[in-house]
Amino acid sequence: MDHALNRIVAVPNWSFYDPSLCFAANELLEKSGVLVHYCQGDEDHQRSVIAFSGLQSDVFESMTQLASLLLPKIDLGLQQGVHPRVGALDVAPFVLLEGSEPTLVLGAISWAKEFSNQFDVPVHLYEKAAEAGNEYRLPYLRGQVGNLEQLPDFGSLAHRKWGTSIVGVRDFLLAANLNYAIDDLSIVKDIAREIRLMRDHGNPALSGVRALGFPLKVQGMTQLSLNFTDPDNTSFDSVLEIINELLDGWEVFMIETELIGIIRPSDVAKATQLSYEPSQVVS
Repeated sequence: MDHALNRIVAVPNWSFYDPSLCFAANELLEKSGVLVHYCQGDEDHQRSVIAFSGLQSDVFESMTQLASLLLPKIDLGLQQGVHPRVGALDVAPFVLLEGSEPTLVLGAISWAKEFSNQFDVPVHLYEKAAEAGNEYRLPYLRGQVGNLEQLPDFGSLAHRKWGTSIVGVRDFLLAANLNYAIDDLSIVKDIAREIRLMRDHGNPALSGVRALGFPLKVQGMTQLSLNFTDPDNTSFDSVLEIINELLDGWEVFMIETELIGIIRPSDVAKATQLSYEPSQVVS
């Protein structure tokens, strides 16, 4: 299938925070013929997430333009944040909205190679773009789980300022944060650990749910970060109910919920307690 018929979404995660750069990124993308759904970051994470969609060729070209704009502003040695990271462009997932997935996979691999060559940044391919037999899971490639001994698919030594990037094609996932007005990080970390244990013991309501706890000292709160990697079979509202049951007896006030990136119309009815903007709903 001709890649010109593919419509895709990119959700690159950049290891920096500067509100003015989000304005610049938005301006660049809007001139590139893609639709911007989301661009946000925060000082505690030192991380900015951008989500935009369009024709496959336009999205890949926009990714290269973004890299040219943002990479010179990033130095991993100077910009420390609470979120796990391995690179300035930490992870760049591409998701098919309409068209041929094999065509998208080939395009993502080609773009990853070009990105690595142009910016001298090693790249690990992940999820559906990974070579058969290679590690394909993001937490393992990032070193959050186990010790990665696998060489990058492109490039070799990590860039002095920009580290290593992880690029691939994945299914849609839902990323959400719960922010609490508490100083005790151990409470949120215990909840995250309990969610992972319940998931690993087969609780169907937590299928594919990843959970981490972060201290947001600059913002004066604590965060429970959730990734729903199996949103067809899970529900934000149901998971929030489980979390509230785990917190029963604790004097914990939730300040807000927030959607990171995008959400599908099919998930909206299952996420009535999740805050998001209309622009984040992607068909």
